[in-house]
Amino acid sequence: MKFSLAAYGCVLILVAGCAATPQKQHSDESSSPNKVNKQKTSPPLVLERMDVQFLYLSAQQALHRGQPTLAVRFLKALVKKDPDAVVPRFELVDLLLAGGQRKKTEARSYMQAMPKEVRNALADDERLTYQQLYARSLIAAGDVQQAVIILEDLLREAPERVEVRLLLARLHVLSQAFVQAHTVVHDGLKLEKNMRLQQLQVQLFLQQGELKKADAALGIMQQDYPEHEDIVLQRAHLAEKQGNGIKAEMLLQQYIETHEGTAVQSYHMLAGVYVRQNRVNSAITVYEKLLPITASDAEVLIALGKLHYQQQEFVKARDYFKFATRQLTRQNKKDEMSENLAVATFYYGASLEASHQWKQAVPEYEKIVPKHNLYLDAQLRLTSIAMTLKEYTSAEQRLMTLLESYKHELDVFETLAGLRLQQKQYQRLITESEQALDLGFSEMLLFNRAVAFEKLKQFEQLDDALLQILDKKPNDAEALNFYGYSLAERGMRLNDAQEMVEKALTIKPNDAYYLDSLAWVFYKQQKYDKALDLQLKAVEAVPSDPVMMEHLGDIYWQQGNAAEAKVAWQKALDRKHEMPNVLQKKIEQGLM
Repeated sequence: MKFSLAAYGCVLILVAGCAATPQKQHSDESSSPNKVNKQKTSPPLVLERMDVQFLYLSAQQALHRGQPTLAVRFLKALVKKDPDAVVPRFELVDLLLAGGQRKKTEARSYMQAMPKEVRNALADDERLTYQQLYARSLIAAGDVQQAVIILEDLLREAPERVEVRLLLARLHVLSQAFVQAHTVVHDGLKLEKNMRLQQLQVQLFLQQGELKKADAALGIMQQDYPEHEDIVLQRAHLAEKQGNGIKAEMLLQQYIETHEGTAVQSYHMLAGVYVRQNRVNSAITVYEKLLPITASDAEVLIALGKLHYQQQEFVKARDYFKFATRQLTRQNKKDEMSENLAVATFYYGASLEASHQWKQAVPEYEKIVPKHNLYLDAQLRLTSIAMTLKEYTSAEQRLMTLLESYKHELDVFETLAGLRLQQKQYQRLITESEQALDLGFSEMLLFNRAVAFEKLKQFEQLDDALLQILDKKPNDAEALNFYGYSLAERGMRLNDAQEMVEKALTIKPNDAYYLDSLAWVFYKQQKYDKALDLQLKAVEAVPSDPVMMEHLGDIYWQQGNAAEAKVAWQKALDRKHEMPNVLQKKIEQGLM
């Protein structure tokens, strides 16, 4: 069907005004009930009564406005009014195939409903388009085999049709017929170079696990399209996937060298490669180069902040996060915090907290509202700050509120257990955490329970909690050290205790607290010389710990050095030992 569209400019005005609200009448009339009651509602628009040119132009206008559903309504009405219309029918079917499954199924009926005499009169190009659309409608209806036959016939007649070739190759992939799919793609590439066919070839190799062939195909594409950054990104990703980080780094650096001012994604990916290689300083350097290119984009600022935070460079991290929050606040809608701004705000608070600026961190965390992904984390950080400031009532109230909405979150129970430890409410810790044990493995929760069991001298439960940790994480240094020290304290299984603490020290060499534990194992084994050597190293590393100093005094006493023993005990007393009466008795009477 041919359309003469020049005379239909006025139609567009009508279409644009269809949904418009009528203008208000004069104020003295609009306020009159009688006037309002006399207003008549316009009858609904019956599309089938409209002229075909009107319907077609209306459909195009709807598509221009991003209203495909409305366009489908207009085109359906047009095709119903004029069944011989070819182009509108094709456009309707194309829109239906781009819709949901119900619309896709509907597409076949519109293809089959085209009058036979119209089909027979189609020009060559229209006939090929008809066959292609019909094949797509068959696929949507689940008749893949018939669609393959039509597409193969189409390719024999018009081998240059890339869309047909792509569709046929994908159908072969669905049937796991990779040889046929490769043949279809290869034959197309022999006719002419085509990026979409080359990309499909890469995907086929990847699906078959032929990574080297995929990389070779990408290498050819990189030569053919040197300006396309996404090809380099794919090659770098593939190299990393194969464990070749050096190649990924080289590919990205080469592209950056020739596209320094535009290679934003390559900079990002290169920084990610460095992060995954634990080369944090190199990643920081890359992001710093990226800052001026992106005009200090907030995403780059946040990435830099996180890296400095990871390096415990909290002042630098704070400054980057502060800058990012300012950038995003300017871009943000009024009275609404975006997810990116919430992330920047959270980490700004975290860097303030890590710098011991607790009071300044609190209002930042409080800006995170429940709809944000980091809301729970922010609430737990606020609880942690309250615990640090010994505001236990506030911390407890916040945690009890959180438990109402997050009763299946281990993090909440872990924090609550930490609060109970600080409050020395050991039995309450055990009772409250019991319900969390079924939520999943939590090293922190089990460890805190072990501490509570130790304080209550419930040693069987203590051993069970630590064994649960070591069953999942046999090289957990903290659990090994705690278990070994606990056994030494009880004077039992001293060889096992020694083995555990020594293993912990191989994981964290020269840790002062582990040295203290091993010294105490030797003390219990009456190997006082070995114990003294280790205890002196421990005390030198952490001279402020009262328990370590008490242990030093005990070792000196057993060696017969009463004077040094009393000096060490007095230092333990001066360092606010939890049991001053015991220390005072030792100073006065020695070890009984």
